[in-house]
Amino acid sequence: MPVSTPHRRILAVATFLSLLLASVGFASPASAKQDRPFALFGSRAAGWGFTNTSLMIPGPPMQVEVGDNVTLNLTSVDGRSHDWFIDYNNNSAVNPGEPRSPNFGTAVLWNFTVSNKTGTFRYRSDRVAGGDLATMWGNITILPAGTLQGPLSNPLVFGGLLLAFAAVLVVAVLYYRRSGKPPVSPRE
Repeated sequence: MPVSTPHRRILAVATFLSLLLASVGFASPASAKQDRPFALFGSRAAGWGFTNTSLMIPGPPMQVEVGDNVTLNLTSVDGRSHDWFIDYNNNSAVNPGEPRSPNFGTAVLWNFTVSNKTGTFRYRSDRVAGGDLATMWGNITILPAGTLQGPLSNPLVFGGLLLAFAAVLVVAVLYYRRSGKPPVSPRE
């Protein structure tokens, strides 16, 4: 049974409103400033790792967003003094504006806020006298705010998709009920 003109209009309006609501959700900036905790274990001989048994060279990749509050729980596995910093210009030295932890011989809990520089950079320990630069490094990727959350974490997007699904379901039920009788299954 073909869909009548009023039903087509209702379907068109419901679809338009659902798409409009979904597009508003995509246009809304996601809130940054997420708390991102990382535990990093370091050793001059074995590099960095998220556990004391997963040390590697290079260290594990990290992803954060601009504006995030990063908490690093830094632990020295070899008992030597280390530190941690983001080397924005890849010159293997700490420069002004590059986040740097305090030195730690056992462990330190340290916080910093991610700056507006996006891209993939090296994180390092700069204890040059001990040779940390050669082994204690990894990559950290800084993404624009809201990138890691994904579109479905935005309640407007999720609500729009849910509304669109409900509208399609209602139209299908109405069409089924208006058709008069259920379709006859083929007999063998």
